[in-house]
Amino acid sequence: AVGKFDGKHPSLTCGTSAGKIFFHSPHEKDAAPIRFLNINRKISALACGPLSPKLDRELLLVGAQTTLLAYDVQENADLFFKDAPDGVNALVVGRFSGMEAPMALVGGNCSIQGFDHEGAEAFWTVTGDNVSTLALCDTDGKGRHELLVGSDDFEIRIFENEEVQVEVAEADKITALVPIQLSKFGFGL
Repeated sequence: AVGKFDGKHPSLTCGTSAGKIFFHSPHEKDAAPIRFLNINRKISALACGPLSPKLDRELLLVGAQTTLLAYDVQENADLFFKDAPDGVNALVVGRFSGMEAPMALVGGNCSIQGFDHEGAEAFWTVTGDNVSTLALCDTDGKGRHELLVGSDDFEIRIFENEEVQVEVAEADKITALVPIQLSKFGFGL
């Protein structure tokens, strides 16, 4: 994931198989360009985004099987730690379909949860199968994002609020979704 943890410069963020996260921030003059954070859990998803309306920088969201951590890299502080009993297979941060505040959206076992900047559950819905990937994209050109959900049952679902607006069947498990431009998105199988 790439996040602007200082509000200006992008930093590459990667999770390791040993439960660590490293940050590559070549723009930082007073700190080492590579830093590590120990999570001590198997990392299942990472996302970065402007979750808190009080901050002018992006936060890091770390999914670990059945937990979600919101972490302020700049302040080296946890914002919240939540249980996600349906699992954390995919993460995305942002607003969609008229939601007023950004959320950390978590895709798990047949469900999608949304958490606000304080860790309160602000959204929940079900989907057809295990969620494998999430993205936000203005698919209908109306000027607001919809939630794209890829799942193990070979489906791409486009949600507006809690309702599925479009279902697209593919030939294999959806492994990646990415907005491209205007109302277009790409996907990987």
